[in-house]
Order: sequence, then C-alpha cells, then structure tokens
Amino acid sequence: MTISTGQEWTYPGARWWKFDFHTHSPASSDYGKGANQDSLRQITPEDWLLGFMRAGIDCVAVTDHNSGAWIDTLKAALPKLEHHGEFRQLYLFPGVEITANGGTHILALFDPCKGSSDIDKLLGDVEYRGEPGASDQAAKEAPIGVMEAIWKSGGIPILAHVDGPSGAWKLRGNTLGPLLDSEGLFAMEVVDSDAKHPALYRQRRLTWAEVLGSDSHHPAGGTGERLPGSHYTWVKMGEPSREGLRLALLDGQGFSIRRSAEPEPFDPFTLPKHHIEAIEIRQARYMGRGDPAELRFSPWLNALVGGRGTGKSTVIHALRLASGREQELDLLEERSGPRLTFERFNRVPSNRMDKGGLAKSTEIRWTVLRDGVRYQVHRKGGDRSVREEVDGNWKPSSAQAVGPERLPIRMFNQGQIAELAGENQQALLQVIDEAADVAGLQRDLTAAKDAYYSLRARIRQVDGRLADRDALVADHEDVERKLKRFEEAGHTQILKTYRRRGRQRRETERQFDAAAEAAGRLEETAANLQVEDLPDGLFVDSAEDREATAVMDSLAAGVRGAAEDLRAAAQRLNEVVAAQRQALASSAWQASVDRAHEDYDRLVKVLREEGVDDPGEYSRLAQDRQRLDSELADLDSLKEERDRLVAEGRTHLRRVLQTRRAVSDARREFLSLALADNRFVRIQTRTYGDSPQALERSLREVLNVLDDRFQDDILVMDNDHPSDGIIARLLADLPKESADRRSELEARFERLKDHMEAACGGAKEHFGGHFSNYLERESRRAPELLDRLLTWFPEDGLKVEYSRRGDATDFQPIAQASAGQRSAAMLAFLLAHGEEPLVLDQPEDDLDNHLIYDLVVRQIRENKLRRQIIVVTHNPNIVVNGDAEMLHALEFLDGQCVVRQSGSLQEQSMREEVCRVMEGGTEAFRRRYRRLGSEPRRVQ
Repeated sequence: MTISTGQEWTYPGARWWKFDFHTHSPASSDYGKGANQDSLRQITPEDWLLGFMRAGIDCVAVTDHNSGAWIDTLKAALPKLEHHGEFRQLYLFPGVEITANGGTHILALFDPCKGSSDIDKLLGDVEYRGEPGASDQAAKEAPIGVMEAIWKSGGIPILAHVDGPSGAWKLRGNTLGPLLDSEGLFAMEVVDSDAKHPALYRQRRLTWAEVLGSDSHHPAGGTGERLPGSHYTWVKMGEPSREGLRLALLDGQGFSIRRSAEPEPFDPFTLPKHHIEAIEIRQARYMGRGDPAELRFSPWLNALVGGRGTGKSTVIHALRLASGREQELDLLEERSGPRLTFERFNRVPSNRMDKGGLAKSTEIRWTVLRDGVRYQVHRKGGDRSVREEVDGNWKPSSAQAVGPERLPIRMFNQGQIAELAGENQQALLQVIDEAADVAGLQRDLTAAKDAYYSLRARIRQVDGRLADRDALVADHEDVERKLKRFEEAGHTQILKTYRRRGRQRRETERQFDAAAEAAGRLEETAANLQVEDLPDGLFVDSAEDREATAVMDSLAAGVRGAAEDLRAAAQRLNEVVAAQRQALASSAWQASVDRAHEDYDRLVKVLREEGVDDPGEYSRLAQDRQRLDSELADLDSLKEERDRLVAEGRTHLRRVLQTRRAVSDARREFLSLALADNRFVRIQTRTYGDSPQALERSLREVLNVLDDRFQDDILVMDNDHPSDGIIARLLADLPKESADRRSELEARFERLKDHMEAACGGAKEHFGGHFSNYLERESRRAPELLDRLLTWFPEDGLKVEYSRRGDATDFQPIAQASAGQRSAAMLAFLLAHGEEPLVLDQPEDDLDNHLIYDLVVRQIRENKLRRQIIVVTHNPNIVVNGDAEMLHALEFLDGQCVVRQSGSLQEQSMREEVCRVMEGGTEAFRRRYRRLGSEPRRVQ
C-alpha cells in the first residue's frame, strides 16, 4: 500500500517529510534571472507557495541571499491558501543563505516559529553590510564565524552546495579545518552524489548528513532547471521543527536523511502489507477501567517502555488474546515464567486476592490493515467477532475466522525465543513452517494420509467379506458335485418325469373331485327345494280365493319339478365322473404315471444305497447353486474393487511421499533465501532428521510405545553413538550429498515398512520375538497401527549455527553457544524474514549490550521499513538506536496501568521520558547522535 502524499498520512509518531533545503524568493536579487526576470519577480507569495505544494513538498527552507525579507510575507500568505483547491500542508523554515568572508555560502535554518527579524539579527551578528538579496557581497565573518553565529542564535548551519561554486570544498586547509572540527556543524548540501570529498574530510572520517535542495530561482513553469521541489531530501521527524530537523541531521545518511538524487528508489510511504494500527483495552482489571486505554502504532518500529508493573505485558497479552495466538505458549515448559505470566493474566479472578488480569466485562479491540483492507477484531468474554471497513463504515466481516493466515502477526517473548534455540526443534520448525507458508503443504500431507487411511479401512471391510469366499467356494463345489452325481446317473430325468406325472395325477384327481363335489352340491340344492304349506284359514272357499290357490299349487308343482331335475342332473354327473375315472384308469397316460412311480421307487432305492436319503434334494441343490453363484459373483466384484483400492492406496502412498518431500523442500528453500546474507545465524534442514534420539522418539510415537520397551530392536546406543537397532540401521553410512542421502533414507524406510507389515501379519524373521509379537498383536487389536507405520516419515532435523563475532565467519553449532548467543541467533533469524507484524516482548533478556547494539539494533533498523515491529523493552539502545518511530511510555497510577506519554524520539518531552524510565537512556542518545567523539549540545 502506498500513500502518495504526505497530507494523507494518518499514523502517529515519526515519519518522512519531503524537505527542500535551499530555495529563493524575489527577496534574492537574482530570482527569475533570465530574459523574463522582471516579469517573474512579480510572482505573488501565494503563487510562490503553490509551486512547492504542486511539487508535493512538505517543508521549505526559505534561504534567500543575505535576506529574510520574504519570510514574514510568505508566512502571512500561507493561511490564505487553506481553501485553495491545490492546498496541501506546507511547513516554512525561516532561513538565509549567507555569503561568508571569502565567498563561501552557508545556509542557516531556524524553527518555523521564527521570522524575518530573526534573520535580520543573524545578519547583523555576522556583520553583513551589503545589499539584502545580493549574493556577491560578503559578511565580515569568515565561514567558521558565520557557522558559530548561526549556532549561537539557535539556527542549524548547513554548508551550501559544497561541491559547487562558492562551496566549502574550495577552501584551503587552514580555513576548512576549523569547520570540519566544529561540533556545531554536521550537515552539508551536496549537489553531485559522485563528488569527491576533500582529503581533510576523509582523514577525519566524518559522516555529515548530506542534504539536497532545489536552489530554485524560478517559479514552477519557469525556464530554470532548478524549480521548486526539483531536488529535495527526505527527512524523518515527528512534527517538523528545528529540534526534529537537528536530530535527523545528526542521525545522518540512510537513517533519517535520504536525498532524492540517490540511485536507489525510495518511497517512504510504502506501507507493509499487514500492520497493526491500534489496540484498545476496556475494563481490564488493571487497565482501561473508566477511560479506555488506546495505543496507536506506526507502521514501522514501535516501542513500549516503562518500569515493571506498568502494563507493558498487559498490552502484549491483550494483543495475543485478540489475535488468537494463545496456543503458541503451549510449547513452553509449564512452569516457565512467560507462560505462567500469561496464564495468570488470562483469567477472571474470583475474589480480590485471586490472580487474573481480566474481568467479565473486559473488551479488546484490535485494528489491523491487511492488503489495503482494515479489519477490527473485538474480543469480549472469550468470544471474537470481526468487522471490516467498507466505504468508511464498519460492517460484520463475511468470515469470522481469526488466525495467522488471515490476520498474520508473529509474537515472541524471551521464553519463546529461548525455546526456539533449545534441543526440541519442534518450536523452531513451526516458526519456519509458518514463515515459509508450509501450512498448505501440511494440509495436503494430512489429506493424503487421511485418504490412504480411508482406503485401508475400506480394504479391511472388503477383506472381511472376502474372508468367507473360501467357505462359499467349498459349498459351491459340494453342491456342484452332488448335482453332477444326479446328472451323470440319469437320475435327473426320472425325477423330472416323476414330478411332472405326479403333478398331472394330482391335477386330474383335483378335477374329478371338483366334479363329484359339484354333483353333491346339486343333490343338496334339490333337497332344499321344498314347497311350504299355505297357512290354515288364510284362503276361504270362494271363487276368488280358489283362483289364487290354483296358482300356488302350480308354483309348488314347478318347485317339485325343479328338484327332480336337479337330482337327475346330479345322478348324470356322478355317472360321468365314474365313467371317466374308469376310462382314465385304463388309459396309456395312467400307465405312464405308474411307470414314473415305479422308476422313482427304484431310484429311491438306488439313491439310498448311494447315501442320499432325500431324492428331492436335487431341487434344493439347484437353488443353492444359483444362490452361491450370485454370492461368488459379488465377491469377485469385491475382489476387483480390492485390487483397485490397493492400487489406489499405492498412489496415495506416493502422494504422501511427494508431499512430505515438498514440505522439506519448502523449508530448505525458505531458509536458503531468508538467511542468504545473514551474518549471525545459519540454519540448514536435514531431511527426515539425523538425530538418533529424535528418530527413535518419532517411531515410538507411531508405535505407541513411549517407554523403553524393545530397545534392542529400536535403538541401541554405545558411547552416544547408535550401534544397533532399526534407527542405527537407518542412519548407518548414509551418503553425504543431500539428494542422495534422502533417496537412500527413503529406500530404507520402504524396506523397514515392508518388514513391519510382514511382522504385523505374523512373520518373525525381521525383528526380535517380543517386538514381532507386539506388532502382530497390536495390529490385530488396532489395524490402524500398520496404516500409520506405512505413512510414517520422521520430522526434519535442523542444523543451527551461529557466528561468534556476527560477521558471517567462524560459525559454530548453537549447542556450544551461551544462552545470550543462542537468543541472539534466534533473534537474527526472526528479524531476517517475513512481512507480517513482529511483536517482541523483552527480546534483550540474556543479551549483553554488545549483542543488542550489533545484532538487534542493526537488524531492526534494516528491517523496519519492510515490516512493522512492536517491541516491549527495558533497554534504551533498542529504542534510541533502533530509531523507534512511535513510543508509548506506560506507568502504574492509582491502581491502573496508563499510557503516560506517546510520541516520537524527535520530541524533547519523549526523550526526557525515555531517560527517566530507562537506565542508560542518556548514554544511548549520546551514542546514537555522537559524531567522532564530539557530542552536540542538548542531545536529550
């Protein structure tokens, strides 16, 4: 992210300002020199100022020749432009370009609060009696006198265009020498970056700040080559002031001064991709009660200073909670100081005497800028929510995850740094993996293993079903054998004929029975057809009644006739049934039925003699064969599936190997790039490790044998060297070349896994009896054991070395280093890579001042423009010589940790606070701003 103009800069602390150190106005008699000079000299103060605004200049030194006439005029005109469309903030530094006796030009710069009268007084002090604005008339004072007068009047002397006309480099030794030896002179304007410095300057090994100004004599749009803002210097200050400028010039080249003419491009407003803007703490037990405690940060180096118990750790703990980095402390020993301190803080006390730094109402707001998007994490009561800024408004983020991939931040306290340099390399590997972005590869590796485990589980399921195949095949063969016996002896046709004739006979019997039953029903119906008598007395002997009774008599006769007909039909049907039975009994069909029965009886006798009691078994056997055929076909399909799963499993195992290789390659490539030019530390990976104890521990974890059982099989040590066992054979006589070593190790792993797979299956020839029995027994109890063994690869080892002198020579194993040297090496590694914010909590513990200054300070200054650094420290060298852009001084007051003061080192009050709370602060300031042993006045 790039901030294109200074006025858009919203961050606290020191920043870079675009400073034109040398300019002229119509107060200089040669302003606008050329054909149109008279016209150009009519420029208004407003247009003169707009020329620098258009050039993006932040600070302008008004340095007319021997005159300050236009300074008050410009200061009066500046507020009138505030509503102009091209207005941008502009700071005017009153100044003058004095022509010293002998013709040397010297610039004098004053605080923005000064005015024309201060310049007039200075000109009087150097006894300038010439025409104001003229450059060819000199003061009475020689260059050294002019310089001292400037200093005494509160100004900053700068030798003007030392390598050009009227420059100081033209002076002779007896005049130049006193200037070079003056403690009040430490800056010069150099026009040509390649200009050769005088021998006297080189002999004294001076490192004055080299600035650049436009020396513009024409307004923007004029014909001169030197126009407003055409040449400038980047100056790092808090707010532009004489004191801030003086400290920046003392700090010098590369640190607080950067010339526009330098060949390397420099954009001071290019921000790190990810940086913390602020953290706010509300209603913690000892911080933020009443008024919230808010700390805003610079995108570069920030320092939290203060005595013990002032709240520095509270801020870091709150930041750890908001960013979700609590688990990183789990790698520390349970009783380690940093871990205990955090655990005591991260709880709500149950009473006044209980430990705990939180309250139920504690809120933490953490504001982060990531890839140009502003996020705010809100944590309350253990719950986090994420908002993001959209068009200037906060809205709930679509993703609520908080983690290192989304909101990257690296946090290390002294305990973690010491752990990184310890014997257990897992902590350092985790840091490397996070920095090398190995998380994706690790997920791929886990996915490959999980896919393989799923396949193995399915194979075992299939194997469970396939285990019944042999029994099914035996049953199928038995059925086939019995069926074949039927078919080869011709028994099948007899049984078929017998069954068919039997069904025919049963059907004919059913038909006859049905006909006989029908005849019976006819007889039964005829018996039920009876005429009922008319009731007595119902009909009288009259003509009409006799007619009705005659009809009733006819009806009764009809019923009786029908009954007779039914009886006759039943008799006829019975006669037909009997006749047809007789006909069927004497038919050829009946003869065939009898023959079939006789053949069956003979077959039964024969089968019984052959051991078959049930002649009907043929049908059942045929059904069994059909069922067994179907089941065997299903199992054959499962066998094909198993073959496919096994082949797919081999593919997944290759994927596991390839992904595991990629993890090692990513680590190695990252370390090679990150530490390519590091003078303090060197780290190399050893793929799959080379420590016998680490390999043994890794294998035992997979075997779930965490004690010393099976030592003879796994690893036997003799005088600290592996002499026998699995691990010893893995490491014996490995090639030295990395690629060959890896290939050989992988081949040995493959053989070992084959032997273990065989042992899990019951083989005894590869390992001792007890170990073989364990593998067989455990793999039966938990088949996943073999799966883990087949995907096992030990973790990479790390070869960490440090340079004793920090000069990229004499590298020694870190195990031979002192605690301070180990911590220094790890700090060098942490500071050498990454773009995410880096939070260091008292990194100087265990380090002497030499290591702090030569390692920590140097690397912080080299890296802070690449990444944001927030450091909690008691050491003033880190703050002062590391050139912290933003400081927060904390204090414990009335039972609360409060921010006593915030600001930059360029502020006098902030420097005084550093000296008050940090032992050695005064000496740190002197060391930073010292030039060849001379100490400028009032450094602190």
